[in-house]
This record gives sequence, C-alpha cells and structure tokens, in this order.
Amino acid sequence: MTVIIAEKPSLARNIVSGISQNFGISMQKKNGYFEGGAYVVTWAFGHLFSLCDIEDYTGGDPSARWTLDNLPCFPNSFRFKLKVGPDKKVDSGVERQFMTIKYLCCREDVDCIVNAGDSDREGEIIVRLCVLHTGALDEKNENGAPKRRFVRLWLPDQTPETVGKALTEMKDESEYDSLANEGFARTYIDWLYGVNLTRYATLKCGSLMRVGRVIVPIVRAIYERDMA
Repeated sequence: MTVIIAEKPSLARNIVSGISQNFGISMQKKNGYFEGGAYVVTWAFGHLFSLCDIEDYTGGDPSARWTLDNLPCFPNSFRFKLKVGPDKKVDSGVERQFMTIKYLCCREDVDCIVNAGDSDREGEIIVRLCVLHTGALDEKNENGAPKRRFVRLWLPDQTPETVGKALTEMKDESEYDSLANEGFARTYIDWLYGVNLTRYATLKCGSLMRVGRVIVPIVRAIYERDMA
C-alpha cells in the first residue's frame, strides 16, 4: 500500500482525481483521507509543525514573560513541535490531522510513503517534517532494511495527466535532500532573526516590535536601484 501525503486538501483532491482518471481506481472518502486500490491519499494544512520557542530550549515556562536573560538563543540542534494557537496550546485540527497521517504511515500494510508537497523548498519540508515525526521510517524489516520506502511526487502542475505521469516517475526522497536543506536553512534563519530580534527590540522599547528579514522591501529596493 502507498500513502501519499499532499501539502493541502486541494492538492490531495487533484491527486485523487488523477489516480481515478489514469488508473480507473475508485477512491473512497474516509475521515481525513481517501483510499482505493493500492493508494491512500491524505493531506496536511500547510505547516503542521513549527520551530520550538526559546523557552523549549532553556527549560523555562512558555507562558512566562520574555526576558533578556535567554537572549540571544542559538540552538545546537533545532527542534520542531505541532503548531500552537495564540493560547500556546496545540491546535486541535492540526493535532487531529497529524494523528491521521501518523496512523496511515504506520499501518502494517504500508510499504511506501510519498511526499506530495508543492514543487518548491517549502513544500519539500512541510511534508518531510510530518513523515519524520511519525516514526514510520524508523521501523525495520526482519533483515534490518527499512520497512517503508520514502519517495517524492513532483508535480509542476496538477492536471490529471501530470499526476498520472508523475506517479510512474517517482524518485527516492534522498534525491531532494539539497532542496530540503535549502528549506530548513531558510526556516532556521527566519527563526534566529525573528525570535531573537523581536524579543530584544520589544524588551528595549517596551511595546511589541516585530523584527524579521524584511526580504520583500529589500528586494524591491535592489530592484529599483538596478532599474535606475
């Protein structure tokens, strides 16, 4: 059985349509996924995971007030957790969908897991993080080999014809490690700038000051200078 994890519900529906039209398989809607023939198709809601807060690394109370004592924070190893809401609690919808993904990936009849994130570095890590946190890739066969393959469904567009063709040309996920590293590097840099500088500026100014890489205005400024 092959589990395909799409980045979002709309992509999952397009994949289901492609499977039905190209292979004549009737996909039945279940609770959080579709299933039919040798395929199971489920989805994330974009990012289900986010980087941990500073307090998660320092052992402090996440609900405590910000302090200069733990700034700057440069984790030796970045950690992720399920996304939380404004109340600092895990979003129930996010948790429910991740548990569905985990259940499907760890099913005994599943021997192949497919990353069907969008065809870019962000889409690459959105699904990769979900799969890594399920633990499904850690399980081994009796001979010590990985129990499940991890492959990539690369969809530059989402027509039924493209989906059908891409399903026959899937490559091992390891071939996209460099793309994933780009995605993780961007995520880590965003965190290092945003979390550290936002807290520092806020504590110094006495009111919330959001700080980030401000990449859009910087690119605009470079563009205008080039045009001039």
